[in-house]
Amino acid sequence: MLGVQLVQEQRFRLSITPEMKQSFHLLTMPGQELIRYLQDAAADNPLLELEEQPVYPYKPVRRNNQQAQSFYDPLLHAKESAPTLEHILASQIRLMNVQHGLEKVAVYLAGCVNDEGYLRVELSEVQAELGVSVSELNAGLELLQSLEPPGVGARSLQECLLLQIQRDPAAVPHAERIVQAGLEALVPFHPGRTASRLGMTSCDAQSAYDYITRLDPKPCRSIGCNESRHYIIPDAVVELVHGEMVLKLLAAGNPRVSVNDACDNWIRESSPGEVWMNRAAEARAIMRSLQQRRRTLLRVLMAVMDEQKRFLSEGPAALMPLNMAVVAEKIQMHESTVSRAVNGKYIQTPYGVYEVKVFFDSGITMVSGEQTSASAVKRRLKEVIRTEQMSRPYSDSRLAAILAEEGIVISRRTVAKYRDELRILPSLERKRWA
Repeated sequence: MLGVQLVQEQRFRLSITPEMKQSFHLLTMPGQELIRYLQDAAADNPLLELEEQPVYPYKPVRRNNQQAQSFYDPLLHAKESAPTLEHILASQIRLMNVQHGLEKVAVYLAGCVNDEGYLRVELSEVQAELGVSVSELNAGLELLQSLEPPGVGARSLQECLLLQIQRDPAAVPHAERIVQAGLEALVPFHPGRTASRLGMTSCDAQSAYDYITRLDPKPCRSIGCNESRHYIIPDAVVELVHGEMVLKLLAAGNPRVSVNDACDNWIRESSPGEVWMNRAAEARAIMRSLQQRRRTLLRVLMAVMDEQKRFLSEGPAALMPLNMAVVAEKIQMHESTVSRAVNGKYIQTPYGVYEVKVFFDSGITMVSGEQTSASAVKRRLKEVIRTEQMSRPYSDSRLAAILAEEGIVISRRTVAKYRDELRILPSLERKRWA
């Protein structure tokens, strides 16, 4: 017989409140992304105010011993828009004394050139669009490919390299033949095999290969570029002052918010309703989350740089192996919190601006028993390869033996792995015959 009864049971359950989720989310955000988030939040919530970043006063320059102006007009210093690649090519065509029909075809083709300088349109489509003959279309293409920079208007990488070689009076002999033979002869490149196949000496093949590698596969990538430069704004700065580490958070990466006093007083005195009370609670929650983010980020960065003290005095070569578990145990936080805190964050050091994740590196035990970081080993590997003879480059086994003589014992496969990460070619492809 089934019965119904009440049973009291006690359980522990971990629940994450909306404010905790918001704190985790703000902690993960980089500085610029956080500013955009707060700007949207301030536009949506009238109680939230984003404090403006300090602006350095403008000091006008004195010219011709005249008194400087007492005002600063930003419009006078605004940069004009850069001409596009199409405008640059079309202006070159219009300076030439060509027939109107040929100019029309060349200008149309110039508008079909992509940002890298390649013509990415079928000539049959252009012929149908303009209603011209094949000879007129080929003449327009030839005119386009005669413009500056050399290689513009090419339809393939091979044609781009050939255009540059044919227009270069100082082109190396046999370079055109190697490119015409096919790009598969260049990657990977072996002077002996290429020379025997094309009927030339190994020295000539090596000289031609070196010349080809100096050509530009994307001749127009720096022309008419309208993309704005990407600047990294660090979240913190660290330096050594009289041998002591000083770390502080920068305002640019750690904005501050406040609650509008007038709106807050009106809500407290008038009690307008639940909607406004919720808006006030949201604004205060964002303020608390930002304060918690600032404290957590400061503690994590202090712990990281305290473990990397040698870096501040000796430079990147003194980076020590470090993992997030060590930092988490040191500041009594969870490892996931440390991971969120360092995600996308940058720090300004005496040796430049570094991503905080750079300071977390795997360790390698040396013969002496000391620990060194993988970054330091890669840096030393790069230095050894830089000092090798180009006619007799070191193999991966030889590089492992050289590092072992210095007390760094790693396998040949590890050397090959580090070499690939450094984008260094194998010894056979690094060898120079001339």
